[in-house]
Amino acid sequence: MKDRALQEALRQQSEQRPMHLPSNFAYNTMRRIEKERQAREWQERVVVTITIVVSFLLGVGVMVFFYGEALLRGVRSMIQQQEGISLLPGMTFCLLFFAILNYFLRRHYVRE
Repeated sequence: MKDRALQEALRQQSEQRPMHLPSNFAYNTMRRIEKERQAREWQERVVVTITIVVSFLLGVGVMVFFYGEALLRGVRSMIQQQEGISLLPGMTFCLLFFAILNYFLRRHYVRE
């Protein structure tokens, strides 16, 4: 009974004042669709970033768990020996070179 009364009231209201779409309906609709697309892309980026961070942390954790002692012994022996210290500048240069190369290749080939 309440549904019928509600429907009747709505019908009478729509007969008295017909509804019209605003003149910029298409523009507003496209703007809302674009905002939703951008929100979806942002959510995807957040999920990808979180996935990468978690994968990195799990990988480092597994490496430390299984090879922590061996890595620590290797670093200690490298520091104690003179030959090990002489490798550090070369390794630092290589790491810096590859980091810069990665940066420039990403800027050139990755389009967002």
